[in-house]
Parts: sequence; C-alpha cells; structure tokens
Amino acid sequence: MTLLNLHAEVRGVINSVANDISAVWIQSTGNTISADGTQTPTYAAGVTVKAQVQPVGNADIRRYAFLQDQGIYRSVHLFGDIEGIIRSAQLGGDLLQFPMVPGGTVYTWLIKKVAETWNTGWCRVIVTMQTDPNNGLT
Repeated sequence: MTLLNLHAEVRGVINSVANDISAVWIQSTGNTISADGTQTPTYAAGVTVKAQVQPVGNADIRRYAFLQDQGIYRSVHLFGDIEGIIRSAQLGGDLLQFPMVPGGTVYTWLIKKVAETWNTGWCRVIVTMQTDPNNGLT
C-alpha cells in the first residue's frame, strides 16, 4: 500500500501564505560522561532543513501541559524524523536553530514534544527557545 504524502501535496499552498525558513537540525548523539560523572550532551554536525514555524496554539499548550512551564514555544512542521526526548530509549534531545523572526538573531530551540510524525517523511514538533542563544554550540 502506498501512503499519500499530503504535506508534500499542500506545500505550495502553505508557502503562498507563509514561506518556509531554513533551520539547522542538530541531532543528539547521546552524552559523554567525565571522570567526575558530569554528563555533557554531544551532537552530530548540523543539517539545513526547510521548516514552517508557527505559534503554539492554546490546545497544544493544554494538551502537553506546558501551562506550568515558562518560555517561548513554537510549532515547527518539517521534513524529517526529528526526535524529542525518549528517556527510556536514551534517544532524543535534538535541537533546531532558527530565528524568532525572519532575518533576526538565530536561537537554539530544544525539541520538547513530537506532536505529529508520519512515515511519509514529515513531522510537527513543539520546540522551546533555550536560554543561551547558541546553547554552547558554534
């Protein structure tokens, strides 16, 4: 059975309303553990992806219990299989880097939740802006 990629089919219409932006996807590769037991996250080299960045709606905020969190959130649609944190499998912690406004300062955003994922090659994730704009990355 062939699955229809509706996201690819409507991409042109979406971009007529709001253009995609380039974002850098930085995939987590786990942690290194120092002699004193301190864990430091490690990442693969960043890969540029096209992303559709939108505000997070109230329904998502309630659904994912972000009401008690403080921060700046965005909903990001993109092609790829990006992961949130899956502690039991020691996976996730992926990052995205993109500006809050087109042409503005680039910030690092942590994937908090995978809201939708499809085996047709696209997903929607909820991200939160990190305190350090570069999150220690260069």
